[in-house]
Amino acid sequence: MKNFTVEADSATFEFNTMNIQRLQLFQVYVTHNGEKKRFHMQVNDQGDFKITDPQSCPEEYHRTEEQLNKAIQIYGKP
Repeated sequence: MKNFTVEADSATFEFNTMNIQRLQLFQVYVTHNGEKKRFHMQVNDQGDFKITDPQSCPEEYHRTEEQLNKAIQIYGKP
């Protein structure tokens, strides 16, 4: 699995894999109001990546969850 960066909703999201053997968990970083925020996205039983700690993710980016899920499915694979 690999780290990558994507643009979504006028923001840059940096994805750092937490499992090098399979797509499972990512730390996600985004700069919000000049401050770098970190939250996690983890795969669920249906194979979709969801924000696991919504209180850590700026609320305005909650709507990007599906876009970020698709990005992981495309760019997170080796």
